[in-house]
Amino acid sequence: MISANCFLDSNVILYLFDEEGRKREKAESLVSSVPYINSQVLVEVGNICKRKFGYSKSDITNIWSDLLMDCICVDIGDATMKYAIELIKRYDFQLFDSIIVASALEMKCVTLFSEDMQDGMVIDEVLTIVNPFI
Repeated sequence: MISANCFLDSNVILYLFDEEGRKREKAESLVSSVPYINSQVLVEVGNICKRKFGYSKSDITNIWSDLLMDCICVDIGDATMKYAIELIKRYDFQLFDSIIVASALEMKCVTLFSEDMQDGMVIDEVLTIVNPFI
């Protein structure tokens, strides 16, 4: 598997289930590039699919299986959490956003695709946050 050296936030992946064509097509394109995700992204996607879309457990586990085949899922360990704490202090990120950013930096990604974080922000002179829908 060759990754596009990017990381996807859950809010981007959720557009795979949107009826609006342009955003869904962009999300499909990004997923097809074999991006990085972490277990937090899977949990957030499952939670939204259950709560907002009414998906069954079976539907969600199928989504997770598909994402695990299409993306590179990385662990969230002690080092990731310590890095996330540091990022909160330095950049004032939201709690869960900091874990996503920490994971992306650990994987040496150059782009983090997110609709919720500041578009164009550069973290540690390495990682650029990009809103793919602008």
